[in-house]
Amino acid sequence: MKYAVYENIRKIRELKNFTREHMAAELSMSASGYGKIERGDVDLTVSKLIEISKVLEVSIEFIFKFDVSIFFSEIK
Repeated sequence: MKYAVYENIRKIRELKNFTREHMAAELSMSASGYGKIERGDVDLTVSKLIEISKVLEVSIEFIFKFDVSIFFSEIK
């Protein structure tokens, strides 16, 4: 579950066509520091998760429950 959050942040960012540099600038941090968040190299604080959700314009719950397959599922 822990790594799913980091992966979900990356996937949501990519779907919104935001670069890591854009995210880092919005969060007032370095691009390498932001990259560490997406890779799960650093523990994510609640306050940083709130900031990320605001930049991505989604709720924290959405980040936790995000499933990219809903965008690519076949309609029957």
